[in-house]
Amino acid sequence: MNILELRQKVKLLPLKSGCYIMKDSSGKVIYVGKAKKLRNRVKSYFDESLKTQKTYALVKNICDFDYIITNSELDAFNLENNLIKKYQPKYNILLKDDKSFPYIKIDMAEKFPRVQVVRRPKKDGSMLFGPYVTGVPITELMHIIKSAFSVRWCNKNFSKVKLPCKACLHGQIGDCLAPCESEVKESEYKKTLLKVIDFLNGNTKDVRKMLEDKMNKFAATENFEKALEMRNACIMLDKLESKMITSLGISKNLDVFALSESEGELAVINVITIRSGQNIGQTNYPLTGVVGTISEVLSSFIVEYYSQPSRMPSEIVAKQLTEDDAKIIETLLLENHQKVVKITLPQIGTKNKLFENALNNAVEYAERSLDSLARKKALTSDALVRLAGLLNLPSVYRIEGYDISNISGTNNVASMVVFEGGEPNKKAYRKFKIKSVEGANDFACMQEALERRLRHLAEGDLSFGEKPDVILIDGGLGQLHSAENAARSLGINITFISLAKQDEVVYTTTSSTPLILPKNDYALRLLVRVRDESHRYAVMFHRSVRTNKELLSELSNIEGVGKTRQQQLYKHFKSLQAIADASVDALCEVSGISKSTAIKIYSYFNKN
Repeated sequence: MNILELRQKVKLLPLKSGCYIMKDSSGKVIYVGKAKKLRNRVKSYFDESLKTQKTYALVKNICDFDYIITNSELDAFNLENNLIKKYQPKYNILLKDDKSFPYIKIDMAEKFPRVQVVRRPKKDGSMLFGPYVTGVPITELMHIIKSAFSVRWCNKNFSKVKLPCKACLHGQIGDCLAPCESEVKESEYKKTLLKVIDFLNGNTKDVRKMLEDKMNKFAATENFEKALEMRNACIMLDKLESKMITSLGISKNLDVFALSESEGELAVINVITIRSGQNIGQTNYPLTGVVGTISEVLSSFIVEYYSQPSRMPSEIVAKQLTEDDAKIIETLLLENHQKVVKITLPQIGTKNKLFENALNNAVEYAERSLDSLARKKALTSDALVRLAGLLNLPSVYRIEGYDISNISGTNNVASMVVFEGGEPNKKAYRKFKIKSVEGANDFACMQEALERRLRHLAEGDLSFGEKPDVILIDGGLGQLHSAENAARSLGINITFISLAKQDEVVYTTTSSTPLILPKNDYALRLLVRVRDESHRYAVMFHRSVRTNKELLSELSNIEGVGKTRQQQLYKHFKSLQAIADASVDALCEVSGISKSTAIKIYSYFNKN
């Protein structure tokens, strides 16, 4: 549809709440939005006087739209979030949060509970403290706990180990109460653990006294190394106390959100994390090309941010939200996570100062990021536009790269990597064990891998993702024609190209003369990245296949170690050498390995 046809379609929209779904010329969903009144909201996109640079970039790519009516604004909010997850539209917020921030975990159901650092906590009823982002180094916090409290640090499973048993080094030198070898009662041990919990909740006074008492005691006995350790722990505690915000109250848990938006492509959301009255860090999230008002963008971000409920505080400070959006988010978080969260829109006081701090952080980060953003744009979206022009395609978004790996024709494997929008989408990567080819025949291996992938495409298998705009083969003309034959046999029309390693020249199916591009050409640099990534992934997969075969071959020689136990051992130890070096006690810690089986495994690798 052209712009006039789209405006006519807008007039037919109802004045009801719901979601609208914008599509480009290929039918791909590029934006999902929600609205209290669908007609009014969608109409605003086609009003010339209201367009921002980012909205204009979206509108010029809209060729059609659909809509879904909902019973309420809350339902529209929920539906929008689900549709964004389903379609991954390029103009919506896609919170690719690969940062696995650390938490401190204490499982009170465990016998003699440990104080552990975890990065992706599970909902198993354990006590969680954090997340600790950039403000409080988790190593320093754990050092203070280890210096002050004699809790255990080993991974011993007390439900499987017969007590008493020999204590580890921590127990022998007095850093742990050593419940494994002594008759420490669980009630006595938990008293110490409750002091740890009190400290993690913000009470630092008792810990300081404990550290100072220990320091003086070690100094009096001329154990200066341990005295210095206690002194360093006190210095770390000083740093921790300096991050406390006393005016909030010692047990206050809250997150502060602020969005800095410019007329350019970059927007930044800064999140300050406060736990137990301590500022434990702040994180910046750059957003490029995202469309919507400040409240719309921020509300979508907050809902996505708390898809991990372990992050959720008791209060959110988000001054830039509208009151209506704040109320909807409160209701949504309660319905989705069964937790009451208060959203505050402060105008004065400490919380307003925290918001201003977050906003200043976002503005400063945006200013520093403009140069790197320009470089990223050149290597991604600009490179795709350049590549589309070189290949005479209307546009290029999804590129799939393929490579073969083997050693002298053994353990043939193939890799498939996916780049979308110029960046790797690792969730879409696939790997193939070659089944029909014996020996070193890369052409035949490539043909089998592509036939299997394209058959999934022809059958509409969504697990393999959508149709690629370009398929890149590692090699020359021979590899390219082998790949093309695979597509032709299935009647699928896709643009194939190959990239030769030696001279970095690009071969196409439309000409026997290669494209020779300057080494600094952004399109070539993107293709090299795809080619190198497919090679890396193929080599990595081949190495794991070879290692697994060697592992299974070796372990199969041990009586009582079948396929299931072999897999359990490899999952636990990660390598054959680690299994060979393991003690009987370490082997017993593996699920399904009894002491008698552990002795057989140990004896096999320690025959001499």
